[in-house]
Amino acid sequence: MQSNPELFTKELILAVVAILFILWAATAFLYLRSRKKAKRKILKLMGRTAIKSQKTAKALLDCEEMCNRLVSQMGVGVVMTDADHQIVFANRCAADLLHLKPEDLIGSKFSDYALGSSEEGSIKSRLQKRRAGKHVREELQLVRGDDEVFWAGLYFSFPDNIQLIHDGALIALIDISDHITLEQKMHKYTSYLVQKVRQLDCMFAMQELTTDTDLPAERFFEKALKIIPEGLRHGRDMRVEIEFMGQKYSSSGFHETDWKHKVPIRIGRTNKGQLVVSYVGKIHTNERSKPFKLGEKALLKNLADKLAHAPVVMKLAGKV
Repeated sequence: MQSNPELFTKELILAVVAILFILWAATAFLYLRSRKKAKRKILKLMGRTAIKSQKTAKALLDCEEMCNRLVSQMGVGVVMTDADHQIVFANRCAADLLHLKPEDLIGSKFSDYALGSSEEGSIKSRLQKRRAGKHVREELQLVRGDDEVFWAGLYFSFPDNIQLIHDGALIALIDISDHITLEQKMHKYTSYLVQKVRQLDCMFAMQELTTDTDLPAERFFEKALKIIPEGLRHGRDMRVEIEFMGQKYSSSGFHETDWKHKVPIRIGRTNKGQLVVSYVGKIHTNERSKPFKLGEKALLKNLADKLAHAPVVMKLAGKV
């Protein structure tokens, strides 16, 4: 039989082992319980995050869809090109402006719709010399799918950080044909008014000259030769010759060309000479058929009449 001390020692060891086991079991239970609670918290957090992510993704998709609808339906043509200057996107307005379908534009180059080599070179130059964040405006003539020509206002943009058009361009285009037509009409009317003012100034100057009775004949005709071209469209390239009573008075460099106009100088019913105006510059081919407009011909006739009734001229003709 074991002695009491030995038995006490064994029981003590067993008690210690039991206590340690209980502590380990309790610790394990508490650890597993805390992990389970933490897992539930994490799962709840992940669930809330997933819900927020889904809402964010849906909002982004809705925003993207709305932007696509706006770009597609907006009243300005929008074209996107890639690094090779090929069109990768075109909205409905751009297709309508070019009288094509959006899918017909994809893969083509925007410069293909330029009117001529000059416009094509301008578009290519703009696309090649891209400057991020810069906007460039251009007014060019383009050709629609049915070969109709129109004026387009183009706005070249080169945004950064857009993967779709990286190294490409964003081009907005609008039809400005009406605006250009209005500008041309305004320029035409303005030019017409300016020309009328010049003609009136010329008439007033000639009137003032013809009232000067103290001028000798040479001086009189010398001044007249300078006044007459001032009322004509291309006065700088006009040269004048006044022939009167067998004498000729010519401005420097005068010679007759295909672009000339002659007006008789009459005193009463008798021709005493003629006023000759000759254009010595480079003649524009579009104006050869009508080198002098009706208003200019009327002006030259009035100037010739004033010359004929000037006191100096009348004296030379023996009428005074």
